Amino acid sequence: MKKRLLTVLGMLMLAMALTACSSDGNRTSDETTTQDTAETPTDENAGGDTADEETTDTSNLDSVSILADVWSTYGENEKFYGMGGDMNNMVENAPGMFSLDDKDALAATLLVQADAAGMIDEAASLVHGMNLNIFTGAAFHLTDPANKEAFADLMKNSILNNQWMCGSPDQYVIYSVGDEYVVMAFGAVDVLPVFKEKFTKVHGEKAKVIVEGNVAQ
Repeated sequence: MKKRLLTVLGMLMLAMALTACSSDGNRTSDETTTQDTAETPTDENAGGDTADEETTDTSNLDSVSILADVWSTYGENEKFYGMGGDMNNMVENAPGMFSLDDKDALAATLLVQADAAGMIDEAASLVHGMNLNIFTGAAFHLTDPANKEAFADLMKNSILNNQWMCGSPDQYVIYSVGDEYVVMAFGAVDVLPVFKEKFTKVHGEKAKVIVEGNVAQ
């Protein structure tokens, strides 16, 4: 009963976080310009197409496992209180599937606006249970691999143009995993680098940084 109560309380706290600390309109064009200058695109460091077929095969992955494989490498002193999935399919301290049916929740929690939502058929999330701006991570499966760059660009703009209600995150990063998946994460300067380091170690040459940068405050 105690564990069930803690889970329910966690869900309630996340619901409040989603209401208070998610998107609420866009920044002005001046702010967007400032943010764009803070980006650090790293396409040129992607390493080319030297990986063989085995290292880029993603047939054994899905959106949840892409995040879960990374989360499983966190030590006890590195983990934060995390929640995964949407409000109807929430899991505690693990990534979970995020339904694409509720477009408002998708935009408010994962910053996937309508034009980007039309490019994906699967999503999973792992967020900080108290404040989404401390850490939010999401993996998406593309309906068409040709949309990888376009989807990443839409997500970058959504992050940079978001009006943050409880203080903005410090940094963001967007990866591709093979040709079919895009992973987005943003968070605090003492949290996101841990995710980035572990993500690279877990997914190796399958993972390429599309773009990363700072979120101007």
